[in-house]
Amino acid sequence: MKALVYYGNKDVRVEDVDQPQVKDELVKLKIDYCGICATDMEEYYYGPKYISHDTPHPISGKKTPLIVGHEATGTVVEVGKNVTDIIVGTRVVFNGILSCEECYFCDRGLTNQCPQAVIIAFGDDGAMAEYAVWKGSEVIPLPDNVTSIEAALAEPAAVAHHAVAKSNFSEGDSIAILGCGTVGLLALQIAKAKGAKVYAIDKRLESLKMARKLGANAVIDANLDMEKRKGQLMELTGGIGPDVVIDAAGGRDTPVEAVDLVRTGGTVVLVAVYTAKPEFDFNEIMFREVNVVGSLGYQRTDVESVVSLISQKKIKTDMLVSQIIGIDQVVDVGYNKMLSGNKDFFRILVSPSKS
Repeated sequence: MKALVYYGNKDVRVEDVDQPQVKDELVKLKIDYCGICATDMEEYYYGPKYISHDTPHPISGKKTPLIVGHEATGTVVEVGKNVTDIIVGTRVVFNGILSCEECYFCDRGLTNQCPQAVIIAFGDDGAMAEYAVWKGSEVIPLPDNVTSIEAALAEPAAVAHHAVAKSNFSEGDSIAILGCGTVGLLALQIAKAKGAKVYAIDKRLESLKMARKLGANAVIDANLDMEKRKGQLMELTGGIGPDVVIDAAGGRDTPVEAVDLVRTGGTVVLVAVYTAKPEFDFNEIMFREVNVVGSLGYQRTDVESVVSLISQKKIKTDMLVSQIIGIDQVVDVGYNKMLSGNKDFFRILVSPSKS
């Protein structure tokens, strides 16, 4: 089968590899779509950072070369002998973080913080391939009214859902989203679906247009100077500031901006990965009693929740699919487009069966 395999910094290759074998607890999937995300770009351009490279993962026993791809949906074509609740022909998405279920963090429900977790495409082979295997108990069946294209964005939607949940907002609260790429726009929809007033902030015209289509109460052009941006947001919130600011941009200065924009006593959620280290005035956080919360990845419940939201048509993931390419085009088309200065697109999906 064809697969995209990571060897190291700026070294990924389309290769013909053996199809994965189904063991007792696993299911084998024919991959329908797999998304390319910013974490893939970080690993390609700056890595190896998160992937098991020099040392094998302590649970999976695997290290590079590894098949990439962690945002995927597929159809079950074979099940292991111990899998009883998933049948052949079921369309599914992945819970791509397999926790140990035994450690201090897992005992407290922090499965995404498990130090032994096997993460798809980072501690084990991923899904940018014609076929993949995963633990049968950790794939989530899709309702009939959810298309495979919609489901392909369940993973970034789960990341967004986790971030919104970490804010602990109440219905009717105001939330500003800094950075309206895929995760930011998914967070916007999830927050709206749960009763928040949502304001979108971005530099890109296409992102602001999409934010309007997806239900933002107002949009703010981040090309304006900071005082004007803040002034618009204060006017929208009665001179108080938003209850929550979610930083999905990941810029060097965006965490500082988030703290500046949020109301006194409000909450800032950091969901982006930062390649440049932000500088904080911690007195600003202390004097105004701002809560700054990190949000890493997701948990199984987040995946289940977003599948339900997609099924109820409360979030529109398919509107964020900008292009579908074949696996042979991933580097030359997909990666190069994401690394270019052109940001007027959202998710690029890979269809391994597409020629």
